[in-house]
Amino acid sequence: MKLVLLFTVVALAEMAAFIWVGSMIGFGWALGIALVTAVLGSVLVRRAGVSVWGRFRGKVNQGVLPGRELSDGAAILVSGAFLISPGFITDTLGFLLLIPAVRDMIYRNITKRLSGRVNVLTGNRRIRADWPGGTQEVLQYEIVDAETDDRS
Repeated sequence: MKLVLLFTVVALAEMAAFIWVGSMIGFGWALGIALVTAVLGSVLVRRAGVSVWGRFRGKVNQGVLPGRELSDGAAILVSGAFLISPGFITDTLGFLLLIPAVRDMIYRNITKRLSGRVNVLTGNRRIRADWPGGTQEVLQYEIVDAETDDRS
């Protein structure tokens, strides 16, 4: 129910913002800006996503947990969702999420909130499986133990 209410409020706010901007600069210009931000946003999201994917692969290849890269990837995914939805408010939020300093601030806040609540036990845990043609390693992983509380 909260999600439906959120989508309704965002849709109404977007309509009000579009009408306001349209009344200030004209409907055609407002529509043009909305289209340009959608195209520009898709190009920037793809570019940022490729960059984060490269950093993610580098960390994984080094055997390091890519926490920051996962956070950046999630922010870029949300940014893309905001940018493909029509509207000035969601476009603004989407473009903000593409700024590395904003993503850094979000990462620090999430890390601070989760600090002491998530433990990562490192080590080489391997699962081997018997396949036709021989035994082979199919998964190497780390154990993540998370404890949650109801402080929120």
